[in-house]
Amino acid sequence: MMITHPRGLYSINYDPDKKLIYETPVGLWTKEDYNEYHEQYVNKIGPAIGKQPWAAITDVRKYKMSDLGDVMAKHTDWLVENNIQCAAVIVDSAIVKMQINRAVSSKFPQQAFLNEDEAVAWLKTKGF
Repeated sequence: MMITHPRGLYSINYDPDKKLIYETPVGLWTKEDYNEYHEQYVNKIGPAIGKQPWAAITDVRKYKMSDLGDVMAKHTDWLVENNIQCAAVIVDSAIVKMQINRAVSSKFPQQAFLNEDEAVAWLKTKGF
């Protein structure tokens, strides 16, 4: 299942065989943008996943960090409630990788990587 934002703010691709979501946020988001993105998970991804364990790869190399802590926390809670097991984050620099790995949420295992191959290899160690 592939979901793309009409203005190109994100793509979300769910692979049901691997139980893996690959998502790519792009640009600077407003609270409304993030709420709309979250609704895609609630209305489309959630029903597709059911209560199966799953994982995510998020490529944030083209995303501009936004001050959206409250809506991001709501989305993180939804991920946990819907059985996410772990998440790999692809970043564009070693400094950002270090910052993310130090500041990650403890609600589920997350790790930052500099490329998709490293992210996929880590997820395989987690069973995905």
